[in-house]
Amino acid sequence: MADFVKLATIHDVPDGGMHAVEHNGRRIALFRAGATIYATDGICSHDYAELSEGFFDPDDCTVECPLHGSRFDVRTGRALTLPAFAPIEVFEVKVQGDDVLVRLP
Repeated sequence: MADFVKLATIHDVPDGGMHAVEHNGRRIALFRAGATIYATDGICSHDYAELSEGFFDPDDCTVECPLHGSRFDVRTGRALTLPAFAPIEVFEVKVQGDDVLVRLP
C-alpha cells in the first residue's frame, strides 16, 4: 500500500504555477490551479525533460513540455499532443493544513 508523503507546503506551489521536488530519487511535479494541487511524474514520457520547466495552463490543467512541446493533462496524465503518446503517472494529493501530501508507490 502506498503512503502519503509530505513533499511541499501550499506556499511552495504558487497559484497557477508549478513546483518540482525529488523524493527517493524520483522527480515529482506539483501544479496548482486555485485550491487544487495536482502531482505527476516530473519527467516527460517522450524524452528526458523537466515538466516543471515547461508551461502550465491552470485553466485547462495542462502542462507543456519545454523540450518538444508535448502537452499533458495533469489530472489524468494523458498525453494530448505528439511527439509524446505515453501518459505520465499521476499521484493522489491531499492538503492537510499547509502541508501538501502525495501518495507515492
